Amino acid sequence: MTTSISLPTLTLSESEQDTVGLLRNRLVQVKAKNKIKSDLFEAKTPPEDLGIAAPQDLPDVINAVLAWPATVVNAVEERLENRGWRGAYEDELAAVYRDNHLDVECGRCHLDALIYGVGFVTVGRGDTDAGEPEVLITAESTETCTVEWDFRLRRAVSALSQTHDDNGNVVMETLYLPDETVRFERGLGGRLSVVARDVHGLGRVPVARMLNQDRASDVRGRSEITRPIAYATRAAARTLSGMEINREFYTSPKWTILNADPEVFGLSEDNSPERNARAGWKATQGNMNVVPPQLDEDGNPVTPQMHEFRPASPAPYIDQIRMYGDMVCSASNLPHYYLGFRTENPPSADSIRQQEAPLAKRAERRQRSFGHSWLEVALLSLRISGVDVDPAEFREVNVDWRDPYTPTRSAAADEAVKLIGAGVLTPTSKVTRDRVGLSPQEQQELKTEERAASGGGLLNAILARQSGEDAAADPAQDVNVLKAKFEALGVAVRAGVDPQDAAARLGLQGVKFTGGIPVALRMPEQDAAKLEAR
Repeated sequence: MTTSISLPTLTLSESEQDTVGLLRNRLVQVKAKNKIKSDLFEAKTPPEDLGIAAPQDLPDVINAVLAWPATVVNAVEERLENRGWRGAYEDELAAVYRDNHLDVECGRCHLDALIYGVGFVTVGRGDTDAGEPEVLITAESTETCTVEWDFRLRRAVSALSQTHDDNGNVVMETLYLPDETVRFERGLGGRLSVVARDVHGLGRVPVARMLNQDRASDVRGRSEITRPIAYATRAAARTLSGMEINREFYTSPKWTILNADPEVFGLSEDNSPERNARAGWKATQGNMNVVPPQLDEDGNPVTPQMHEFRPASPAPYIDQIRMYGDMVCSASNLPHYYLGFRTENPPSADSIRQQEAPLAKRAERRQRSFGHSWLEVALLSLRISGVDVDPAEFREVNVDWRDPYTPTRSAAADEAVKLIGAGVLTPTSKVTRDRVGLSPQEQQELKTEERAASGGGLLNAILARQSGEDAAADPAQDVNVLKAKFEALGVAVRAGVDPQDAAARLGLQGVKFTGGIPVALRMPEQDAAKLEAR
């Protein structure tokens, strides 16, 4: 009897070829735009020379740059701290988070989404024999990855990722489809060909798209480096170049001497330009210059006149750069001190929080937008790891984001104490510990200590119960319990309770009373005499 084995085909179907062609063309279309955004973020955009005031090619020599676009992006990204998932399947997702070092990988994807307007995350099976995790999550570069999106399903229907060598040539491609993943590699002839197919049967493409500032009329996402920010950065860099040129021209005083022979200062038309330049430096930078008497054509003495050109202040350039900085702050919700502008009176802590509130709100919006993508990553991770995901139960999964605002530790602790006192939070809740800023490692240590303490307390309770059962026949053996009961009996009797009833309620049956009355309950002697006379 023979058994037929279905082998994956290493050729593309017609529809797969159309999909690959579409996705490749899309990467080509956005390549130039992505390069501009990347250069702005990396401060690789040189100032443009208008050819009016600066000597030719001099701005290229200065190469003034500003890191404002990177500051705009990093200010938001640093407030997007993904700490994993909460709710259902928490243990399985916590293992995925740790194994893939998502505390670092998340930041990479967030950066690309903020720089280019879109970011991508792929989820696949890892090679456990090679040391990879069972579920492998990777942040893909926006410059080499793209998707075909279904707006009704709100997820990708196909995706393509490229790998380049040091020369920029594509050496490998990966096509992601709803039920399988196809890998291409460049062969000896330089042509990409199919080398493997991974039939995963997930029913959805294992790629999550992360959009930044998308809207109904532009669903492709929008970079944080907007056109106003790009213009202000380039203009400020050009102004900075002008200030550098101004500094070079006015570093040393400029003099004009009338009615003097240039040869007195070592200048001559017969000299080389380099020699005249050295003579000029010697004349202007010398401690003292002596000009001998000068005569005109008729032999009459003339008096040399010296005039100094005062250096121009850099203040106009600085004011202009500050104006461009204001434009960047207006477009990005950044406080002015993020761009390096200082004031004589430093702002207070309340003022800083007030100025950072719009920035924190922007980060909060990004958390909401990016959170849907991380939920897709969580669902894909569970399915790849073999978990039977219940859709109703998965709705309880949420992304655990750190608070984008920056409260002080004392303020966070004070808030937590008030919420616990009001009954809103419990002292040992994870929500409470998150709000006071405890790290996941610190929270894990506290849980371990609490389990140890609760175990010890349970053991003590069991031992105490056993001791109580052993001593039930003779209450006098438990001195502390017996002492507490008699103290309670005394309080009850002094309060006017019948002694026999109080003893019975406290479990002190058989106690004999002498009939004495506490002083606090005795009547005054004159009242007692009147009562006895009756």
